[in-house]
Amino acid sequence: MDGTWELKDQIRSSYIDINNIAPDEAQITAIINLIPDRIKDLADEWGWDDTEVRDFIYVLIRDSKFE
Repeated sequence: MDGTWELKDQIRSSYIDINNIAPDEAQITAIINLIPDRIKDLADEWGWDDTEVRDFIYVLIRDSKFE
C-alpha cells in the first residue's frame, strides 16, 4: 500500500474524530508539513497506523486548531 495514501488516511481519520468533518486537501497538506522527521521515520519503519505515530498525528491536529 502507498505510504502517502496511508498518511492521508490517518490524518483524515484523526481530523474527523476531532472536528466531525473531513479535512480538505489544503488542510491535509498543512498537517503533513507539520509532522517532524522523527515521526515520519517511525512511520517508515512501523507504518502510519503505529500507535505512537497515530497518537502524535491526533494530538498535532487537536492542538493545532485545524478547522
